[in-house]
Amino acid sequence: MKKMLVRKMMGEIVYKQSVEAPFGEVLIALKKSILKNNFSIPAIHDLRKTFEKAKLPLEKNFQYQIVQLCNAEKSHKALTTISYDMGIMMPKAITIAQEGDKVVLRFMQMKPWMVGLMFPEIDIASMSKNVMAILKKIVDETVMKVKE
Repeated sequence: MKKMLVRKMMGEIVYKQSVEAPFGEVLIALKKSILKNNFSIPAIHDLRKTFEKAKLPLEKNFQYQIVQLCNAEKSHKALTTISYDMGIMMPKAITIAQEGDKVVLRFMQMKPWMVGLMFPEIDIASMSKNVMAILKKIVDETVMKVKE
């Protein structure tokens, strides 16, 4: 019941798309799409390496990376002209995971009204809507490119 109520109120929080393709190929396509859409990639966190370093058990084909992306111009504007509080939502992240024979891309799809509730003193709903549309475009472009 709780899960149904949350979905009704908030919609799908996690946007995800999957594709049957090699992990490395999808990762390359994702990087290209991020750059094509005027974002940079300040970091990629390879959780396989992190878990191996911590000596945690992993399945043989475990692949999970968190790709951070940033549009420096928009981030600069948000921090310097809107609020330093905006930094808690930066950088954005898209995850890429091997799940069986599919590679799944995900990001947290913040609804503009949700962001508005987080920052009631500033009007950022339209900015949030724009950023979410770009993240969706990046993921969708990645999947389409790999399918070609």
